[in-house]
Amino acid sequence: MKILLLFLLLDIFGLVPIPASDANAKFSLNDLYILREKSILRGNYKDVASQSNGAIVSSARTNLIARPTVENSPLRNPIYFLVTQQPGHFYVQLHQQIIVEFLQAYEINRIRFWLLDHDTRIADIQVFIIGKDRQTEFSLYDGQLDRGVQTLKFPDQLVSKVRFYNKNGNSIDQYMSIIKIQAFYAF
Repeated sequence: MKILLLFLLLDIFGLVPIPASDANAKFSLNDLYILREKSILRGNYKDVASQSNGAIVSSARTNLIARPTVENSPLRNPIYFLVTQQPGHFYVQLHQQIIVEFLQAYEINRIRFWLLDHDTRIADIQVFIIGKDRQTEFSLYDGQLDRGVQTLKFPDQLVSKVRFYNKNGNSIDQYMSIIKIQAFYAF
């Protein structure tokens, strides 16, 4: 009885380590803390280039807008339209750019964008990412892209902006037209 009382007192005053409630856990509390911090830096694994996550098109005043009466931002959440006409989108003239600025610098490794695809155009563009210092620029892509959804994969990096540059228009006219832009971390 005295031994049981001794163990109870030692346990109450914290002098004996108590076994973990789940001794078979795969992660320690420190590991879970690190994973939570990485999740925040990675935008909780969501689209960080979304209006609902605070991203903006900082070049919007110099960009052109197709169909201004409908939701036309490339950062919008809905991508499907009730009308069967050409969807609202941003477009820029030759040697102009669309710049998407995030709420903060996020660790991402994918950029997905939807080029206007109602005809057979092939766009000649450059895609850049800007680092966490908001000045250092890295080239992700330089060349021609077919219409539709494109995904660029790159090593994990802290990114604060994405810049789409209209290098040489497209095979039909001088414009670069983007319907939707996404940036996120993928495993």
